[in-house]
Amino acid sequence: MIMNNAMKGISFHNKEKLSMSDGVAQAKAASTKEMMHKRQTFELRKLGDNYEKELKEVQEKNEKEVAKVKKDYEVQLNKEKTDAEVKLTKVRNQYSKRIEEETQRFEKLMADLKQSQSDRISEQQMGNEQQIANQETKHREYLEKARQKFEQEKAKLEEA
Repeated sequence: MIMNNAMKGISFHNKEKLSMSDGVAQAKAASTKEMMHKRQTFELRKLGDNYEKELKEVQEKNEKEVAKVKKDYEVQLNKEKTDAEVKLTKVRNQYSKRIEEETQRFEKLMADLKQSQSDRISEQQMGNEQQIANQETKHREYLEKARQKFEQEKAKLEEA
């Protein structure tokens, strides 16, 4: 039993040594664990910062792309509007010119028609006047013949 006690003493002493070395090892392990934890936290933070930075870059790039697309769209829209206005102006000018030509043609046709009508009326009036003159001449001749016949008959009656 003495031996056992002696062994126990050694064992206790070894246990103490072991406990101390276990405590140091545990402290070292805890320190290593804490350092690893800090390192992981740092790396995670760094990774998060990198992702955040990358995300901001992508957002900025996308915003620039959207702004560029909007600007290109507005430029294209303005170009299309300008082209449409030019075409519309061209068509309006063509129609205005056509309307002016048609108006001039109409006015010329109306003037020709009025002149033709006026000529026909004048011709008809001249024809009517000539007919009236012929009729008057015939009536005068008839009246003259009738007067001469009357005068002859009167002279025959006065002679008899």
